Amino acid sequence: MKKLYSLLGLVFFVSSMALAQDEGTVEVKDRFERSNTLYFSLGPSFTLGKNLGDYSVGINFETGFLKRANRLLSWGPSLSYIGFAYDDSKTYPYYYSYNSDYTYILSQTGGDVGILSLGLNLKLNFIPVSDNTVFSVYGIVNPFVSYVTRSEVEENVDLYYDESGSGYYDYYDGSETYTANDYPALAADSRVSGGAHLGVGVEFKPAKKISVFAQATFSYTLPITYISTESFLKDEDIIDYQFDEEDNDYYDGDYSLFLDEFPIVKKGFSAVSIKLGMAFNF
Repeated sequence: MKKLYSLLGLVFFVSSMALAQDEGTVEVKDRFERSNTLYFSLGPSFTLGKNLGDYSVGINFETGFLKRANRLLSWGPSLSYIGFAYDDSKTYPYYYSYNSDYTYILSQTGGDVGILSLGLNLKLNFIPVSDNTVFSVYGIVNPFVSYVTRSEVEENVDLYYDESGSGYYDYYDGSETYTANDYPALAADSRVSGGAHLGVGVEFKPAKKISVFAQATFSYTLPITYISTESFLKDEDIIDYQFDEEDNDYYDGDYSLFLDEFPIVKKGFSAVSIKLGMAFNF
């Protein structure tokens, strides 16, 4: 919560500083021929931090409306979406159970995360602009309320045991599948959350009615549920036996794989997005 309060404090500070410049609202309305902007953007998104989640490159899109308050500040509502598909290659697969004397190779499906956000976008031009400005650099602060979904997770484990007593667990003994019926934490989840987008961008206006822009945005969402095996396992002991020719390490499955909450964590989620967009000025 402290991070969110800090972001909201930054919003109010930026707004008050931009509104305090010499040009008043009435003057600006007279000066700008086109003080309204309708925009949309899309691009790739990336989780931020070492294995924050077991996700590959995601996608983002945003649309919104901006109203100029003066030559520095514009504001208005925005609707945005960030989506990440679960990537099985990000999940460490090797586990060992001392109780059953089996090794397990884990694979999973599901667990995709989607964040739909309704926010208040505050855009601050670093240099005052006018109708004739062709190139500008700006920052954005966008606190939001979000609806977050995570799809159901299904786990499949291949079982191996040491048939010969040689220390190599290379005998395949079938597979097992675990669903939300076995571990309720794997069930689909949806919840209302909140957070903020912070970003910087450059804008090029080839004509008064049209602009194109590129923007990098950092997004932070208050705690949600998502797959993050490395985060879940970071405090677990590793069983280090040479069960295969690659000498892989095996996590103690009795204290990880078979825990009720594995591999779901409930933490803040952060991402960096690259946005390419177009704006219509009227």
